[in-house]
Amino acid sequence: MKMTNSKKKNLAPTWYLVTNHLNLLYMMAAGLVMEPLEFRGKHYIDSLSTIPGWIPLFRSDIPARALDQATSERKHLRPCVVSLDLSGVSAPVQVLSREGKVRCANFPNLRLGKEGIGIFVRAPLPLTLFSHIYFDSDEDQQIFETAAKDVSNVELTPYRLKVEESLFRNEIDVTWPPNFPRQNTRQKKPDSQQGMLPGLEKDGPHVLGLQIDYPRISEQALGGVLAMLYHCANRSELGVKVFQLITESTQAADESSIQDPVLAELPNWLNGGCIPAHSNTPTRLFWGVVNALAQEENSLEQQPVDMVLAYLGAQLTQLTDETNKSRLERLIEDMQALLGLGGGTITDLFERNKGSLSRPLLLFCLREHCKDLLEFSHPLLSDSEYLLSGILFGVRDGWLRLPYEMRNQALSAYIMSRMTDVAHQKKGDVFSGPKTPSPQPLRAIFPSARELWHPIQEKAAIEIVKVSKWQDCLETIIASADGFPLDEPKQESGKYIFSGETTSTIKIKQEVFLKHLGEWPPMEMELEAKVRNDLNFMKIEGIGQV
Repeated sequence: MKMTNSKKKNLAPTWYLVTNHLNLLYMMAAGLVMEPLEFRGKHYIDSLSTIPGWIPLFRSDIPARALDQATSERKHLRPCVVSLDLSGVSAPVQVLSREGKVRCANFPNLRLGKEGIGIFVRAPLPLTLFSHIYFDSDEDQQIFETAAKDVSNVELTPYRLKVEESLFRNEIDVTWPPNFPRQNTRQKKPDSQQGMLPGLEKDGPHVLGLQIDYPRISEQALGGVLAMLYHCANRSELGVKVFQLITESTQAADESSIQDPVLAELPNWLNGGCIPAHSNTPTRLFWGVVNALAQEENSLEQQPVDMVLAYLGAQLTQLTDETNKSRLERLIEDMQALLGLGGGTITDLFERNKGSLSRPLLLFCLREHCKDLLEFSHPLLSDSEYLLSGILFGVRDGWLRLPYEMRNQALSAYIMSRMTDVAHQKKGDVFSGPKTPSPQPLRAIFPSARELWHPIQEKAAIEIVKVSKWQDCLETIIASADGFPLDEPKQESGKYIFSGETTSTIKIKQEVFLKHLGEWPPMEMELEAKVRNDLNFMKIEGIGQV
């Protein structure tokens, strides 16, 4: 069918990334197309190795040498081509010619011309830009799918896989890789030079934006924190308020709603601010621990618990207040005991170490992964302490290590966008990507147990209860049809028999229902999607917080 001119204009240009199947799996777990340095030693040479910090994207003619490059390091590697839709992206780029020369341009307002074969754009990019993943053969696609099943943090369902041999059969005469000066790919350049391709640092047009003094918190740590606070939000009203506050998803949330002094510093920390010097000792110690864990350069050098103990030990020597010093000594002793066979019961530990610093750190030693924390509950653990524990666990695991059960589609898209933005802000890049709305925790679409529920919310809750088999959330009210009091029923074969005509109504026990919402594992994604869709019109009508 012949396409009309208007339809041609509406089609967004496609850009192609060339890599191999193992690098692609790692990037899918990390949520970002990123430079080799971010692969933590697990990167195989591919087109991303050409100019560290820059992502080469080809317009249509994919150089055969780029495909060869992607599988050059190991025989078992399979080439992959990923198509990207850059609609909504705005950034300075470098246009690559067939002869391997580059020129500066601004995306999307650029013309490749006859000689232009692609662009270099600053890393990272979010995976939300992916359109298709192409393979050279059915066998290559099968190998990729099998490898994906062997890891817990990649889910292929959101992606479109396809075999397209023609993309792997290009014989055009192109210079690849470009003849730039060789660089040490394991060493980062100073930020002041990261906006330029090699050889253009001095004379090329400036592509850096406003330099912002961001702490070097890894994007993965940020992603882990946001994901944990999203899931922890289903446990309490405070959790919902905190998540809405840090994602600016509702104007109703404000910092004054956070009473705990340690947790109250979360928005400040996320914005790159320093913890005020006048803050109390537990506050400064907690965020000192988080910063020690979140620093990019510490990610591989030391076990997280050892790193925390080393930090607390160093702080202990500087404390002069005997009360805080004594508490910290006791906390460190109990944390060290937990690494061996001693320590006592969790209740003993929580009784002995109270407060927003101690209990999250004890849990940090007691449980290994984010999912372990989501499965944990204890009556002595307050809502604030649980959220602070979630922050510690999120920083330790990062987005990279989270299993796919914790990555629903809306949450993943939002976190990929936030990680991308923070990465470019830290480098001082000028970069603008498609805006992604913040997801709302499931609990946010239901009022508190103290408030009046809309009939539609009641109906949605009943559907969740029935499918999830949370029978303790339901109660059946039986009344006489004429409004008079019922006589005592007879009990027969496990049934109650009333005299006369009655009516029955099923009611939700709201507090019990909300408690179940915060449990792990979460309900099936399909059920959650259906409930959200059913309640979506309430947002349109301005009813509730959906």
